[in-house]
Amino acid sequence: MSPDPVIPIPRIAAATRVYPGETACGDLVAWWQEGDATFACIVDGLGHGPDAHHAARSLLALVEGQVGLEPAQRLATADRAMRHTRGAAAALVRIDPAARTITTAAVGNIQGALFAARTLRFDGMPGIVGAGLRPLKPLVVPFTAADILVLWTDGLRPVDLEPDAARADPERLAADLMASHGRQSDDCGVLCVAFRA
Repeated sequence: MSPDPVIPIPRIAAATRVYPGETACGDLVAWWQEGDATFACIVDGLGHGPDAHHAARSLLALVEGQVGLEPAQRLATADRAMRHTRGAAAALVRIDPAARTITTAAVGNIQGALFAARTLRFDGMPGIVGAGLRPLKPLVVPFTAADILVLWTDGLRPVDLEPDAARADPERLAADLMASHGRQSDDCGVLCVAFRA
């Protein structure tokens, strides 16, 4: 009997930067464990300043509070609960290390890619969480230990990485992407997830 395969452990890091002149950032990130799964979320509250920050914080609280639901269901529930805010763009990811899959649902101007030997890019579906959503189609993709997942708000220019990027430390990569791709005209947020045995 062959031994069980080693289950990869996600290593997650993020960077955010506030719009120049503001004190509250409307681009927020969070990640947390639920059982054997890891969830990660990046949110872009519309506009910038305190109202954008409030919308982003509201969305994070809502998706973190829905234990047992998949990403698309959580965003749909958040949409109904956020009608009193200015709304947000968001991507919510569920990482299943044992199955080596990522399930993602995204709305609005959030972009993402899984980088390694191949690159799989995905964008949020049109819409705003809090303004009424069409049914969301989750994307389920496999990952390997050589991959790195990057999600970013429209405060960053589009990201492209070299094939060996997965060997980079995610904390350093997030900081480097913020420094090299961040725009001065908006809040910025980037989330990096690497996998290792």
